Order: sequence, then C-alpha cells, then structure tokens
Amino acid sequence: MLLRVGRGLWLPTDPALVDAGREADLAIGRARVAIVVLLAVNPATALVRHPDQAAAALALVIEILFIALAITVLQAARRHSPVPWLGFATAALDVSFITFYQAAVFSSPFTLIPLTSGITFALYLLAIVATSLRSDGRIAIFAGVLASIGWITLSRVYGDGGVGRIEELIIIAAATMLARIAASRARGLRLSSIRDNLTGLLTRAHFEERLATELMRSSRHNRPLALALIDVDQFKRVNDTMGHLAGDEVLREVGARLTRTVRRTDLCARFGGDEFALAFIDTSVADAAAKLEEIRRTVSATPIPFRIQAVVTITCSAGVAVAPLDGNDATTLILIADTRLLAAKQAGRNRLMVAG
Repeated sequence: MLLRVGRGLWLPTDPALVDAGREADLAIGRARVAIVVLLAVNPATALVRHPDQAAAALALVIEILFIALAITVLQAARRHSPVPWLGFATAALDVSFITFYQAAVFSSPFTLIPLTSGITFALYLLAIVATSLRSDGRIAIFAGVLASIGWITLSRVYGDGGVGRIEELIIIAAATMLARIAASRARGLRLSSIRDNLTGLLTRAHFEERLATELMRSSRHNRPLALALIDVDQFKRVNDTMGHLAGDEVLREVGARLTRTVRRTDLCARFGGDEFALAFIDTSVADAAAKLEEIRRTVSATPIPFRIQAVVTITCSAGVAVAPLDGNDATTLILIADTRLLAAKQAGRNRLMVAG
C-alpha cells in the first residue's frame, strides 16, 4: 500500500514533457530575474542609509551574484536542450537564494523587512507554487522539503520565538501538495495533447514542433539530423480481412516496437493512419540507414497475435531525409522523406530509401 502511494507521488517524467516544460522554464526564468532585481532594492536602500552595515553590503553582493546567475540560467534554458534535472536544479536555486538572501538581510538591525513579516514567508510559497508550471509533481515535493529546511534554519538563527512554528510548516506542506496536484493535472492535460491515444507516441503536431526546434539546434551546432517516414505495408488488407480492431492492434504493436528500438533522445510519432515518423538526433545518413534497417527487421521479426487466435506478419517501408544534406527546414525534409517512402513502396515494399 505504501509502495503504491510512493509511486503515485513520484511518477517519472515523460520524455515528451521534458521538452514541453521548456516554455515553463523560460517563463519561470523571466519571473526569477524580475523578482531578484526587485529584491535588490531592499539591501541597496539599507546600504545607502547606513553605508557602514556589512550585512546590507553582503546582501547586495549576494543579490548581484544571483541576478547574474538568474540571467545565465535563463539564457541556458533558451539555448540548450531541456534535461530532466533542470527543474530540480532551478527549484533548488530559487529556495537557496531565498534562504541566503534572508540570512544576509535580516542579520542587519537596519533591515527594512523583519523576519516575521508575511513577505519573507511568501517568498518560499511563491517558489513552491512556481514548480507547478513544470508538470512534474516531484519538483514541487523537492522544493517543499528544501523550503521547510530553509525556514526552520532561519527561524532557529534569526527568529524571535514566534517564527518557524508548526503552523508555517503546515502552510508549506499544504502549498507543496497543492502545487503537486496542479502539476499532476497539467501533466495529464499536456500528455493528452502531445501523445497519440492509440499508440502512445507523439502526435504529428507536437512532433513537427519539436522537429523544428531540433533542426534549429542542429543547424546552430553544425550536427546532422535524420528524418524517417515509415509506412506499414499492406495495412489496408489487415483492416479489410481481420477488422479494424486488429488494425489497431497492429498499430499499437508497431509503435511499441519502434519505441523499444529508438533512443530516448530521438523523436517517435504516429504521423497519421498507418504512417510513423522518426527523428534521429545527431545522426548521419549511414547511421540512420543502419538504425532503420534494424527497425525494419524488428518490426517484421515476430508475428502479431490477436484475441481471435490469429496472427499476422507485417513489414514496413521507409523514406529518409537528412539535414543539412537534404535541407534545413521541417517542411522540406518531410516532403523529401515522403517522396522516398513512396519510391520504396513502388520498388516492392519492405525496404528503405535514403539519399542517393
């Protein structure tokens, strides 16, 4: 029972959500820069009024460092591929900044905001609530634990006995659970919009969106990217002779076999009907051809059993286009890959066509 609850609280991140969380990371990054700049007003004002206060000077130095760090994190989120640990790292950054900032500011007798004020406590709640935008409840729990540790530490060192009571910790726990619930709901809604209901692969719309992003990144770093369109051979015959339920089972099984074959960094989508799309990141023409030959053998290696005690052996054809050899934009690559897919089918099916 406890194990099931733990698994429910700590769901792994869907690879598609890692990339989809890019928008949330950028939004949080911009807000982080703005908030850090605003908070710099407090130590700056205290230092102007009392130039001899070392605590105010330290707080201002910390502010400047965190402003630079916040800008660096924002720029990194814009330029580099999203990674699963980024949300945890930025949540730790936010909570740690709040703790160090308050420790520096409130050690000064001339501080403008007392430790017992609602603003101090609200900063932790704001950091926790912001994690709900990332569609990953684990980050909310992580931020809540760090905030609790930071608040208890501050109250022990600088509190007046009325801070850090159990009430504040209960509020942090409540904010953490609400953020986790919001993240879980956002996760479900987001997955329904980017995952195909039948196969669980990416939808065509989301695939094309991510393909455009990966092509820009490949062009910027001068790295190849291979796009393949794969079609199940004679799929209409399965529907006509065995029914649409059998056809759905074929599509689900092909999607599962593709998922088991490609890397986690590659993109795999149901492109429409019985057609699938694969994007191999940082992959040359030769490597893409070798991978697709492996996929072709994998798809046709084992017959697919059905509930009606029938089996069917399927094959597939593929057309491949590679950037920058065939082009640098998604529309061109899709068109070329589709043309080569048609050539593969006209040449007898159960084969792939690549450049040349």
